[in-house]
This record gives sequence, C-alpha cells and structure tokens, in this order.
Amino acid sequence: MNKRLFLLTSKSDWLVVTRLMRVVKLTALLLIVANFCANAKTFAQITMSQRNVSLEKVFKEIHRKTGYQFFYKDELMKEAKKVDIDVKDASIEEVLDICFKDQPFGFTITQKTITVVRKNAVKVVTGHPSPPIVIKGKVTDYNNAGLAGVSVSVIGSTTGVFTDIDGNFTITVPDNSVLSFTFIGFKTENLRVGKENTTVTVMLTQQVSSLNDVVVVGYGTQKKVSVVGAVTSIGTNELRQSPTTNLSNALAGRLPGLLVNQFVGGEPGVDQSDVFIRGMATYNTGNNSQKPIVIVDGIERDFQYLNPEEVETFSLLKDASATAVFGVRGANGVILVTTRRGKLMDKPNVTFKAATGISAPIKFPEYLGSADYAMLYNEAQDNDKSTRTRFTAEAIENYKKAKGDNSDGLGYNIDLFDYAFKPSMQQDYSLNIQGGSKTVKYFVMAGYMNQDGNYKHTKLSPYNTNAVFKRYNFRSNIDINITENFYARLNLGGRIQNRIAPGTTAARVVNIANTQPSIYPIILENNDNPANKSIIYKHPEGLLFGTQLYRYNILGEIAYSGFINEYKTFMDGSFALGHKLDFITKGLTAEVQYSYDVQSGNTVNRTIPHESEGYREYGGYATFYPQAGVDIFMNPNGSHYDGAYITPKRSDNATMNNGYDGNTPGAQRKTHLQVTLNYARSFGKHSVTGMLLGLQQRRTIMNDVPFGNQGLAFRATYNYNDRYLFEFNAGYNGSENFPKGARYGFFPAVAAGWVISNERFMENSVINYLKLRGSYGLVGSDLLPGIRFGYLQFFEVNGDTYNFGVGQNNGAPANVYEAPLANLALTWEKARKTNIGIEARTLSNRLSLTLDIFKEHRYDILTTIPNDYGTRNVSAVVGQNAPQLNLGIVDNKGFDLEVGWSDNIGKSFSYYIRPNVSFARNKIIYINEIERIAANGKNVDYARRTGKRIGEQFVFEFSHFVKDQAEADQLNTSNYQKWGALIPGDVVYKDQNGDGQITDQEDRIAMGNPRNPEIQFGLPLGVSYKSFDVSILFQGATNTSVQLINAAAWDFPTYGQDIIGRVKNFHLARWTPATAATATYPALHYGTHLNNKNPNSSLFLADASYMRLKSLEIGYSLSPKFLKRLGLTKTRFYAQGLNLATWDKLSTFDVDPETNTGGDWYPIQKVYNLGVYVTF
Repeated sequence: MNKRLFLLTSKSDWLVVTRLMRVVKLTALLLIVANFCANAKTFAQITMSQRNVSLEKVFKEIHRKTGYQFFYKDELMKEAKKVDIDVKDASIEEVLDICFKDQPFGFTITQKTITVVRKNAVKVVTGHPSPPIVIKGKVTDYNNAGLAGVSVSVIGSTTGVFTDIDGNFTITVPDNSVLSFTFIGFKTENLRVGKENTTVTVMLTQQVSSLNDVVVVGYGTQKKVSVVGAVTSIGTNELRQSPTTNLSNALAGRLPGLLVNQFVGGEPGVDQSDVFIRGMATYNTGNNSQKPIVIVDGIERDFQYLNPEEVETFSLLKDASATAVFGVRGANGVILVTTRRGKLMDKPNVTFKAATGISAPIKFPEYLGSADYAMLYNEAQDNDKSTRTRFTAEAIENYKKAKGDNSDGLGYNIDLFDYAFKPSMQQDYSLNIQGGSKTVKYFVMAGYMNQDGNYKHTKLSPYNTNAVFKRYNFRSNIDINITENFYARLNLGGRIQNRIAPGTTAARVVNIANTQPSIYPIILENNDNPANKSIIYKHPEGLLFGTQLYRYNILGEIAYSGFINEYKTFMDGSFALGHKLDFITKGLTAEVQYSYDVQSGNTVNRTIPHESEGYREYGGYATFYPQAGVDIFMNPNGSHYDGAYITPKRSDNATMNNGYDGNTPGAQRKTHLQVTLNYARSFGKHSVTGMLLGLQQRRTIMNDVPFGNQGLAFRATYNYNDRYLFEFNAGYNGSENFPKGARYGFFPAVAAGWVISNERFMENSVINYLKLRGSYGLVGSDLLPGIRFGYLQFFEVNGDTYNFGVGQNNGAPANVYEAPLANLALTWEKARKTNIGIEARTLSNRLSLTLDIFKEHRYDILTTIPNDYGTRNVSAVVGQNAPQLNLGIVDNKGFDLEVGWSDNIGKSFSYYIRPNVSFARNKIIYINEIERIAANGKNVDYARRTGKRIGEQFVFEFSHFVKDQAEADQLNTSNYQKWGALIPGDVVYKDQNGDGQITDQEDRIAMGNPRNPEIQFGLPLGVSYKSFDVSILFQGATNTSVQLINAAAWDFPTYGQDIIGRVKNFHLARWTPATAATATYPALHYGTHLNNKNPNSSLFLADASYMRLKSLEIGYSLSPKFLKRLGLTKTRFYAQGLNLATWDKLSTFDVDPETNTGGDWYPIQKVYNLGVYVTF
C-alpha cells in the first residue's frame, strides 16, 4: 500500500469525522436524559375521563399511558358493555376494577400483561376431586429460543400465568386440563396435560399475517385489515438472507410488482440494480423518468447503501390510492423504507453480527483455444481470399500439444480471464442496541462492510489498484414521550463510502479479455533490445506485450494504469415534535418535522495512460509502456466538495471540477419541512381517520439552482366494523421546473374495500379471511428528461470570438443563436390508474392469496419533435426544431400475484412457500409519428413505434444464409445491401417492404421482447426443524430479449475492422459448403471484410429468460439453556449463498442473462458467506 494515501486526506475529512463524533455524543446524551425521564415517570398514576366508551378504547389508552399489554379474544369484546370512567392518579388495579364491573369476564395481571378471561359458573361435583398437579414447561419459537411473556391459561377457568424471560413457566392445574398458549404474532397452541405429562415443551409458530398488524403507507400507517390500496412489504429477515453489499440486489423475486435488473454488472461500489414498480409506463429514460421515488423514514432519500440491520420494513406502494398523497411524484410508484426503532418497556437488547465470505464472478465466457483459433483464422482468411500469412499445419498441431505459457516452445494458449480475475473476500460487521422504558424507545446501530475486487496482480505498484468498496453505517432513532400528550422523535443517520478502482475502467479490462487472442503473451520474454532497456524498470514483471492492433495490455491496465480513490460522506437528520390536541377534539394530533441531509466527497484520480507504439517493435511485438512525459504524481486530476457549505475547495493540489462522476451526484444538501394534522376516532362500529399534511423541500447540488417541491397531502378514511372500507387520498403539489401559473396540480384518488369474511354469513366458512378492494385515481411525474426549465428559451454561442482592441480576452462571440425552442406549456406526465385486488386466507390461515389486476393510462409524456426518423414536423423556414411537447400516450396493464402456504408437521417441524409472479405489458398509443410510405408505395407502419412496447427491439429479420455463388452474384448485382459484396454463407435479411433492398428505416421490424422483462417471478420457501432453519429463494424473469453484439456474438471482426478478436464454441457451427444444411452461424470473415452480420438482427436476438437460485441460507441456533449459562439471549450461526446457480437459454452464446449487449462488464458476483448473530 502507498503510505502517501490516507482515509482522511484533508481538513474537511476531519470535519466529517468530527460531526459524526458529535452525533454519537448527542445520541448518548439523549439516551441518558431519556432514561432519567423514564425513571421519573415509572410510578405515574392513571388519569382518565371518558363516558360511554368501548372497552377496547380504554385498553388502548391504558396501554399508551402505562405500557401494559392486553390479551383477549375478539368475540369477548363483542359482549362487552361500554363504560364510564373518571379517575385521577388512580392505580392500574383501580382502573381495571371500574372497567370490569358488571362485565361477563374478568382479568388477571402478570408482570406487565393483562389477560381478559370469561367468568364461568362454578360446577358442583360429587365425590372426591382429583388433587391439583404442578405443570412445568417452556415455550420457544421455531429457533428453540425461549419466548418471554407468553400467556399460559387453563381453558374453562381463570387460572393463568406468563412465561419468564427464558420462556419457562410453572402452573398448578386440575388433572386432565387443557392449556392454551397465546402470544401476539404467533399461532395459539392448545395442549392437554395430566399426571402423565407434567413437564412439557411447546413451540409456537409465527402467524402469516395479523389483521391488527400495522402497515406503512404514504405519510402514515394503517391496520392491515383497513388497507384498501395495493401495498406489499418485506422485513429485515428477508433482506438479511442475501449477502450483498447493495440493498437493491437483495430484492429480486421477493415482492410482487417489483422489477429488478442488475444490468450494470458487479463491480464493488457500482453494482446497484435498477428497480421499477409494475414495469414502465413512459418511454422517456433520462433523469430517472421511469424509476419510483424512494422515501426513507418519511424523507426522499436513497436506500441502496443502507445496512440491512437498520431496516425495519421495505414496502411498495403500487396503485393511485397508495401514491396519490405524493401527487406529482407518485406516477411511477413509491418505495417506502422504515428504519428500526426501539420498543416500550423492553430491556436493552444488544446484537452483534459478524460475517465473512468469498465472492467470485458468476461466470466468464469460454473461448476456444489457440489451435481452434488458428484453424478458424485460416478459414476466415480463405473466405476473404486474403493474402495474409496463414498458420501452418505444424503450428496448429503445436498449439494442440502446448502447455500454454510457451515454456515448451510450442506457443501460447492464454486464458485472459483466468489470468486477470480471482475470488475475493468480503466482510460485514454490525452492532446494535434496541430497547425502551415506559417513555423512551431507542435503536442505535453501527456497521462496517468491506468488499474486495476480483482483479489479480494489483500489488505490483506502490498503490492498490484493485476494485475495493468500504462502507461505514451509523443509525440512531430515539422516541421520547415527554408527557402524556407531547412526544419527540430524533432520527440520525450517517454513511461513509470509500471506493478504490484501477485508473482504467472495468469495461476496458473485460474488453481486452474478450478480444485479445490466446496466441499472444502478456509479458514478453527477456530481450536485449536497447530501445526497451530504458523502460524495463517501469514493469518489474518484464516487458508487457502490445502491437499496433492490440495497443492495451491487460496487466498494464490493472496494475499500472493508476488508481481512483473516491470518498463520500452522507449525513441525514430529522427531528419531530408532536402533540395530542384532545382539548380541541378527541383523536386530533399535530406534528412538525424538519430534516437536513448533506452529502459531500472527495475524488482523487491518478492515471497513467498506457499504450503500445509501432516503432518500438521487437520480435514482431511492440512493447507496452507509459506515454512519454506522464507521471502519476505529477498530473493529478480530482475534485473536492463539501455539501454542508456548497463552497468549492482545492484538495491535494487537484483541479476543482463542477460535479462528481457518472454514478452519484456531487455535493448536495437537502432540507425538508413537514407539518401534519392527524385525526383518528371510533364511534362504536364506525372508525374515521383524517390527515392533512403540508411540506416544503429544497435540494441544492453543488452551486446549481436549487430544486424545489412543495404542496399539500390529504387522506380521509371510513371503516364500518372492519367490514366496509372507504378512502380518499389527494395531493396538491408542484415544483419550480414548470412555468409560473402552471406549477401545481391536484391528484385525487378514491378506494373502497369489503371484508367479506367479517359478514355474519361467513362466520362458519372455511375461508378465514376474504377482502375485495378497488381504487381509481390520478397521479403525476415531474421527472422529465432533458434540460431543466424547458419553458425558458435558451441561447447558444458558436464560432470564434471577435476581438476588440488589444489582447485576447476582450472579445465578443462570433454569433449567438436560439437553442431548441421552449415549451411554454410544459407540464408533468399524468397517469390514471385503476386497481382491483383480492386478499384471501383459508384452511386455518395456512393458504393465502393476494391478487392485484391493474391498468394505467399515462399521458402528457414529453415527446421530441421531429420524431426518431428525422421527419420534420415544422417547416425548415423556422430555422430550429420544434420544442419537446407533452403529447405522448402509453397504456400499461398487468397483474401481481402472490400465493402462500405455511404449516407445521408435529411440534418441531414447520415450513412455508410463497411463490409470486408479476406481469406488466405496456403499449405506446401516441409518440408523434406520421404514417410511413415506402418509395414503392407500400405502407411500412410496421417500422413505427406506435402500437409497440417500450424498448421493443427493431431489427432486421434473418432469412437464410447465401446458399451459393449464383445467389451471391444475383444479390450483389441488385444492390441488395450496403455492407459490401456477399459471398456464400453470408446473411440474407428479409426484405420487408419488397423493394429489393435492405434499408434501416423500412426493413427493420419489432421482434422478440424488450430488454426489461415483462414477467418476473420469485419462489421463497423455507423449513425449520428444532434448532435448524433453511431459507431458499429462486428468482427469474421471462418475456425478455437481448440483442447480442461485439464479443458476445461476433467472430474475428469484433469492435473494429482492425481488431482480430476471439472465437467461441458456437463459431464452430459456422457456414461452410459442407455444413450448409446445418449451419447456425454465417461464414467466417476477418478484419477488412465488411461482412453483413453485424447489424442488429434476429440472428443474434436471444431469449434472455432465466431462473436463478438467488439465495440460500442455513442457520443453527444454540440452545437457550446453554446460552443462559453464558449470559446470552440468542446465538445463531448461518451459512449463505448468493447467485448460486442459473438456468437460462443463452448457453449457446455463453453469456449471463443479465449481461449487457456486448458482454464488456464486470461480472455479477456469486457469494459464499458465513456469519453469526449474538444477542445479549
């Protein structure tokens, strides 16, 4: 390592660390103060005054004020009488005595839990009753960890106890009694006990879903039973199962409606996946126009580099009802991420995680060896009637026998991928503490992750040139109930990212491995050429190979091209104060929240351009060396910026650049102010809620004009007896990116639901839960492509300056002219969305189903004029093209489906399976295309994008291979194509318009499928047996095609006519006179032959459908009894795998199904991981 490089490279870096230390100190201080507050209020009494109120509402109020939990069956509450209560500083027992007076049931109190039980008449018995017996036992979860606070009661009596902190209990009961074990979030278990079984162990299994579970929605939460929008979510446990450094790579296959593609490859620090909700409904791609917005803890933020240990839930809002409150930002759907928080009346739980693993490329293409290469090379030269030197038969035979490194003098057979890449290590550590008292909840976490790159030979220089990514995460969430009606919330988060990479690009390295033939060396043998002696010291390994054709050497690119050191910091904080306004009206709450986010960074880029030059030839080779006058420490290029102050600063003598790089925006800061009024109240069987929210957001990137958003959000709901549900949502908001007077829009949505299973006629049905719901609404998207402020007219400068007077700096521009015309009526895209959904559970809640069918009509899509074919829609007299106008229309429809099954076999074995599938198909209705007529009068509307899908691939349709010289002569005479003279074995494309010629605009048709899949599916499943658990995820996609080009498909003329290239196994199936009937690849050509196989065509349009074994996790939890002796609560060891196996239809081309078109990408990673969780 180069000792010149330090993590903290400037004064501003120390400022970042100092701020983080202040955050840690502030968190610690708040925890101390909060606990003092908690202790001061521990013995507070209950004050309450309510008349004719339901018992359930009283229970909720007692829980809020004291932290006591209530356990009861819903059918008991149907028999409850309403109560009048007016107490001041009363004890819990006094309040409960009032509540349960004249009720048909009673209560028991154990620690902080109150159980409601039915009063039973005393049975008169004769004879001598059996003496009571003592039952001892333990209640565990599926990991054999003891469950504290489980209610253990005797059915038919008021006798009951609760398990202790380790899950143990002791209860005295009559012989032959039935014990009932109940716990929130778990299925109730009943067990008969008697003299024969006085010691028992009971394992509770988690419920698939509880109707009282809280679901996160836009700017709030709702009970699951009352949600009428299309919302789906997963939690921390699912995210933990994928050992990836980027959270987006853990999502594929887990959530119906979420489309995930990792087309960018797997390079550390830049391996994020693209995510879409319900496909795409706009053909614009710039400015993330197709992407959903991401909301983290109520604020628009990035989620990809969060630590999974700090995430509580990851949710999708998919329909208009769920996203209308986001108004002009909601058309593409919304991703909601909530981070973890503490729990009231919960002891501090400290959890430590340590994991380490090995990551390796998921696959590399396999190329033919030197012997096959030489044989096919000769054949290509013969086809071209070239005068180039051929490989001799002796040379080809030598290649067949050669070791590969030329140590035997028989030639080289180099596998560049094997030479340049290796498996690497990754580490992941985190420590968190979670807990709470009566008035305070807290969660604090710190994490560290390190991912090494796959390059070999990275320690030959005095600096590290591998691709390395390090990340440090910090999170502190604190909730404080200052008084009974006044609360505060403080969220603090921080992240430091450090990415190191070679001075070259991953694409360049892989390009060399894909194109440089195996017959050439990497390092030249020693020689005495004086011209080369002067540069030997530059490369201790020896002279690096290079020629005028192959000017870049793979070792030189990895080890001697310099380095990039990118350092970024992210800090976010939000503070909220809320107060109950019961003095105005019951159920009213006001809250104000302010957040401040800041991002800054420092990039150091030191590069040494390397390339060979023809005049340094030796033995047929040209050496690879640094360009003259280039020194890595003399020519720095970098940038530094500090988002907190938005002031350019010079760092390390680097040049200040206005911006970051292509992956992440530069320094920025963002403020968010939000004021909310919430109302929630029940009147018997009627429940109503309301929300009114106002927000203002401002984001500044570097010194650019700030981005601004502001507006209002509104929600009103009505719930009748958890049966009939109605909801109205609306957003009224806008941004500065539109003309004055047209910056705001109103986006309403309505939804309704019917919980059929709560009807009386369904009481004895085999269906446990059944809900129908539907929604319709309008939402918008202001993520428009192109320049900002498209409603303003810009001007451009062209030509040399005209100087006035003496000197060169006092000139005026030669001419100033109008840029593309402004759109004075610029507006946002709009989407009308319809959604119909059904949720059902049956067979004792073991079988579940959720189905959503949706349709979207997107209009006012910003559209370019003239269109893609260059047809001018305005007269040339105007002198400028027409502006982009809001003209486009796209329809999008499909469905999301998830089916689940979970069950137990005996008391120790449980399992689940939850397959899901998502389908979304769009259609371009209008994109400003005119009717197209070919020169021969034929209509060629098949070449238009109107009526096609977004991203559908327009290609030439492969017809056949030229069968003989006579056909070649006939086609060449008729000027059939533009790619040079045809020979037997070349490609013949279908003449779509029948004019006898192949042209780009009139003979390409839509074929195959878009690159983004229309269908994605997932198959999560898992089993647990005693202390073991296994989780598996299969994930895949179909209705997707990839157009392969360059090294992924072609033979010798790959990237240019001067590059010789490499050949794969499928090139052996090329056309020859002997294989004409069975050939699947055209005749081979070399270099200067302008053959016709290179245009995009159906010949290389491949089906990219696939299925992966995406993740596999096997865990083992140690016995709670053993851990108790060690002072631990839970310890779980686990082994994980990511991207373990792939089944696809691309084996012919030997590329990964998520590859880009040419295959020049850093490979996606396969990971094997070992880890442990320890809680104490």
